[in-house]
Amino acid sequence: MLVGLTAYICSPLSSPSQKEILHNMEMARFYMERMTELYHCRSMASHAYLPLMLDDTVPREREAALRIGKELMSLCDILIICGRRISSGMAGEIQTAFFRGMGVYWYDGPAKPFEIMQVKDWRYVEDALQIYE
Repeated sequence: MLVGLTAYICSPLSSPSQKEILHNMEMARFYMERMTELYHCRSMASHAYLPLMLDDTVPREREAALRIGKELMSLCDILIICGRRISSGMAGEIQTAFFRGMGVYWYDGPAKPFEIMQVKDWRYVEDALQIYE
């Protein structure tokens, strides 16, 4: 299904504690490995590593990280939403993917837990989960 494509991993980073942020970074790396293993595609997740260099709580650094993520997205064929929560940063990435005409998929979404499904409409994503900061 996704063999030979390059996927941008879209999963939460923001969290109330540094421990939870580190966990979310680990999850982004897990999703990268999982998508490669299951679907034989290359995958990228800027938030798996950027928070080691840029502080998400500093507005200027957060903006730089979001720009870097969108630049990496431009190298990708598809975007894969991972998990069941959508952060404000993820919402921006998903909207950008739809605007660019990228294929959008959801892994472990509310409709099909632990499966991948194609998302054809931003409204489905917007209605499925509450967007949080």
